This record gives sequence, structure tokens and C-alpha cells, in this order.
Amino acid sequence: METKRYTEDELLFLSDIQHYTFCPRQWYLMCMEQMWEDNHLTVEGALLHSKVHEPEQSERRGDVITLRSVPLASYQLGLYGFSDAVELVPASDPIGPAFVHPQYPGRWDATPVEYKRGKPKRHNADRLQLCAQAICLEETYGIHIPRGYLFYGEIKHREAVLLDEALRLELFDITEQMHRAYESKRPIAAVYSSKCRSCSLVNQCLPRANQFGSASEYLLRNNLFNP
Repeated sequence: METKRYTEDELLFLSDIQHYTFCPRQWYLMCMEQMWEDNHLTVEGALLHSKVHEPEQSERRGDVITLRSVPLASYQLGLYGFSDAVELVPASDPIGPAFVHPQYPGRWDATPVEYKRGKPKRHNADRLQLCAQAICLEETYGIHIPRGYLFYGEIKHREAVLLDEALRLELFDITEQMHRAYESKRPIAAVYSSKCRSCSLVNQCLPRANQFGSASEYLLRNNLFNP
């Protein structure tokens, strides 16, 4: 059994993986400064997740069981949270490690499913969040999960994600960065990029301000200061 790397008091939100990977500054403002502002993207995402974050909506259809809002924790990653969904099918290995559930007798293979409002992205933020969910399940139940699924609301389709060694190593690197940043409490500087246009915190973050030599220059250039 692996030694715990983090204590219960050191656990961070699993969903922060997506925010930190998308933009460390966004994660800092949300996690450390407790800032939040909705836009149409965050509202659409919240509506999508409201339909899957209900444990009582767990269901069985034939040999497939769908569990909703499963509690998750990993003391190796230092994360906790809830899954959108975990799909169970009869275990493929009759004698190997398997997922067990008190409500559904038997031995099962478990696969996490994460719901996202948009469409597949070029960066790994969604895949890393899904990988973290799988590692939480592996650590809790002593199983191995080779793949998971990302369902995208915009295209009404889900894509399979291979949870390979490269993705897992990237995940451990990201979580270590998050824990170091959380412990240091040092502000993370804003860096303007195309991603800022879709961020609900752009007006609190003011990423363009870093493009100027001083705050007064930024205010003058943007017609926000009357001398």
C-alpha cells in the first residue's frame, strides 16, 4: 500500500485541475481570492452539471450501471471531489481486482465519465480532470482504469480518453504545482492571451494591464483615467 503524500487537511478541489491547467491566474483568483463571476459559458456548464450531480439519479440499464456524483479522494494527488458519472459493467477479469458496490452485488469494471458544455479542446485540461477522477477510484478500490470518457454538450457526443502513463505523469506534475502555489500563497501574475476572451473573470483579472509599464499608462491607454 502506497504511503499517503498528503493529509486530509491538504486536499484541494479536484475540479481545480481544469481551472489551473486552463490558466493558473484564473485558479489563483478563484481558489485564493475567492472571486467568481458568471458568464454565458459558466451558466451553460452549471446547467449541464445540475442534471448529472444527483446521486438519486443513479440507474441500471441491462448490464450497465450509471452512478451519479460518486465521492472521490486521492491522497497521492492531494485532491477530493465528486464524479459526474461512473459507469459499471461486469468485470472482464473473473479473479482480478474489481469495483464493488453495496447496492449492486457483483464485481464490476468502473469507467469515469465527465460532462463538459463545449466541444473537445486542444489543451489537456478536461483529460487531466478525468484522469484525476480515475486515479481517485483506483486508489480507493484497488483497481486499474485504462480509459474514461468526456461527454461534450455542444456536439452531443463523448470521446474516449486513454489514461496512459504520459497523461498520468502530466497530472502529477500539475497537482504538485497547484499544491506548491497554494502553500506559497504568492499571487500569480496575469498573462494576456486569446483564452482571456472566454474567461468570466477577465474584468477582475485585468490581464492587459501587464502589457503596460505602469497602472497609470494602462488607465490612460484604455480611457479609464482623466488627469
